[in-house]
Amino acid sequence: MMFPFDDPFDADIFNEDYNDDEDAIARRREIAGIMIEDMISKEQGNEVAPDTTGVDHFFLTDFITEDMGMDFAIIEQDFLDKCRGRLKEFNEVGWYGDVSFRLRSPLECMHNKMMMLIYNGAKLGDEYCVELLKYLYKTYHKDEYKSLKRFRTIRTEEIFGLAEDEFGGCDFTVIGRIMGMCPFMNIEFHQNCSVLYKLLLKRRDAWIRDDEEVCEYLEFDHTLFLECAHQVDEWLDAPERKGLPFERLNKQYLEMRDFAGACLRNQGYADDYVENCMENYMGIRVQMARTLAVLKTQHPNKEYTFEQVQRFTNVYDIVAALTDIAECVEYEIGYLTGDQVDPMDVEDSLFKPENVVVRNAQKKEVKKQIIHVAPVKKGNVSEDEYIKEIAELRSKLHEQEQENKYLREQYRAAKKSSKESEDLINKYEEDRAELIALREYAYKSEHDEPVSEDVIPDMKSAIAEKNVVIIGGHVNWQNKLKAIFPNWMFIAPDAYKTVDGKMLENKDMVYFYTDYINHISYKKFIAAVRERKIPFGYLGSNNVDNVVNQIYGDLCS
Repeated sequence: MMFPFDDPFDADIFNEDYNDDEDAIARRREIAGIMIEDMISKEQGNEVAPDTTGVDHFFLTDFITEDMGMDFAIIEQDFLDKCRGRLKEFNEVGWYGDVSFRLRSPLECMHNKMMMLIYNGAKLGDEYCVELLKYLYKTYHKDEYKSLKRFRTIRTEEIFGLAEDEFGGCDFTVIGRIMGMCPFMNIEFHQNCSVLYKLLLKRRDAWIRDDEEVCEYLEFDHTLFLECAHQVDEWLDAPERKGLPFERLNKQYLEMRDFAGACLRNQGYADDYVENCMENYMGIRVQMARTLAVLKTQHPNKEYTFEQVQRFTNVYDIVAALTDIAECVEYEIGYLTGDQVDPMDVEDSLFKPENVVVRNAQKKEVKKQIIHVAPVKKGNVSEDEYIKEIAELRSKLHEQEQENKYLREQYRAAKKSSKESEDLINKYEEDRAELIALREYAYKSEHDEPVSEDVIPDMKSAIAEKNVVIIGGHVNWQNKLKAIFPNWMFIAPDAYKTVDGKMLENKDMVYFYTDYINHISYKKFIAAVRERKIPFGYLGSNNVDNVVNQIYGDLCS
């Protein structure tokens, strides 16, 4: 029996820095199981072309960098200019499975869709798509490109080496990106890379399950909805409310709706924009019933007043409009880039493309444009010349109106910016604290001096009872600190999904581990910290003694 590695248990993927990490142990077992499956399959002669779906999924998950996203309008315009006629063909190459439109912004989803088309075009062998993909990789993943281009043949352990992070783990999106690019860079896979195709396929399925769990519908029981609808009817039809004008009956709802409208106007939108964007609005009674059903599903034992439900209904309306916009954008960009329209919609459609027939189409004679302007002060001009001059003057007037409209909008924007600038000046003090903390962190990172081991125990004792919060950091690094400081609070990097600022209150210090926290998590937690005016700082060292020294210096010096 041949192993994909010379000795599979000496392979780099099994040399974990933290042998007691449950995730690492599970990962080793998973890879070992896949390796055994792969070996048995090869021995039995069942070897087939690898399923690239997992590789493709992870390739597309994180190929667009922040810089690429900033430039993407130029990228997609050039791509569409070259390949517009083949979009449907590219679209049919494959779909790699995700629910990104319910996790990411519409803009990100549109970018990802276009990136999928570029990638699919390259997989089809379209020369422009291949060269575009290679250029994007070389430009926006420069360091990775420089490392990868040295290979002519690449092995599994080498791919893991390129995708290894500082904690000895691996980034599946990097593995997918590397494996996705190798064929376009004429880099051959060693036979042991068949393990990676199966590993990424399993990981893709797990990621999609996680995403679907996050986006699982909060469904309420049908009986509960009927009870809530009955309750809303009782409120609206109560004897003491019968005969009241709509404005008085729904005062709380209308006040909140007016406020939402003012916020929309503040952004330059019509105040009824929410109503215009809702696809499934069925009147205020149904909206209140839906709102109450959500509230009762979330808190079954809590009672709500009519006034509370009115206010919450506005939030429900806004969320419904937001999600309807996202879904409409998702559908429309799909149709524009080659997604098939539902056959039932096609069957029910009044529009029949085959009925659009151009008969006896003849080329119209193009008259030469009159260049000169009619001499209006003279009477020796024809009627046609006057008509042409009027058309030209109207065109100029239209251009002038457009310019005036632009200038008016610029003025309003400048006026708004002036007011916002005053507000930003008031906000400066809050930002200043963050800048100072970042500056101190940068300075300490560059001037990190060794700490004497003799003083570390005293430092640990001095800070052990402090109310410290650590946000971010690898689970193994956090576990080491937990063992020393059990009273401290440690928050995982992905905890932003359930951010609760109250848990940070009355803390002596909050620290962010800068190298192991995602941008979304940082933004949400820093907002909670600033709102509560809690002191905060940054950590960047894996060395526990250095961390102890820094926190001691912050809290005890």
